[in-house]
Amino acid sequence: MSSNGTQVFVLYPRQEGVTFDEKYYLETHMPLCAKHWGPHGLKSWSVTKLSDDSPYIISTTIVFESAEAFGKAITDPGTAEIQGDVPKFTNVQPTLIQGGIIAKSTL
Repeated sequence: MSSNGTQVFVLYPRQEGVTFDEKYYLETHMPLCAKHWGPHGLKSWSVTKLSDDSPYIISTTIVFESAEAFGKAITDPGTAEIQGDVPKFTNVQPTLIQGGIIAKSTL
């Protein structure tokens, strides 16, 4: 059975006093993720600005070719640089949710 990959959802909570620099996130942080995780099977990423009534400000979906690829990516030494970059664009810690893709379709 072929793998459909693994998705990681990075959710930044909407809280009183939270700051989030979208420009920095899109122009610096996400390319940093691609730089370090691309060699480990990062296939794509997308960033969604959520509606004002959502409990989260931003949702980022990161797709890896497999759970094993994700595991290798997060143990790469470059991940420390990615984590250290977070305070440069937000003052909250994100929630991460990871799971295997069981089906997908492109219309």
